[in-house]
Amino acid sequence: MITAVLDANVLVSGLISNAGPPGQILDSWMDGKFQLFVSPRILDELKRVLHYPRIRQRLMQEQIAGLFQNLDQVAGKAPGTLRLDVLTRDPSDNIYLACAIEAKAQYLVTGNMTHFEEAITLFPKMQICTPREFLTVISMSQML
Repeated sequence: MITAVLDANVLVSGLISNAGPPGQILDSWMDGKFQLFVSPRILDELKRVLHYPRIRQRLMQEQIAGLFQNLDQVAGKAPGTLRLDVLTRDPSDNIYLACAIEAKAQYLVTGNMTHFEEAITLFPKMQICTPREFLTVISMSQML
């Protein structure tokens, strides 16, 4: 099974609209097409981001609660003990990279590829990709 870590922008975008690639990725996860991994630090970041006024006005409380329930019940859990300091553009994104390493995830999916430039060089076996690229991976795996 494909394993992946999604950064907060992908999770939040998917929650706001299921029409685009992030929404389709969340649907694919709930359909069991890949295993999503999270860590306690990612969950904390997601809670913080979902409280931004510009995001809260676009979501119903039931959507947010449903996402956290699904993350709790369906997502794989990385321990969140690994601390990295390799990403310089946005150091807060190190939590996604650390989770992917701890979970031995094949993919890290982000809408901010420039934030992960150092990781692409340092961790060449991990595929860091955009939501659209990850959708292609999912659809190709279903053909096999």
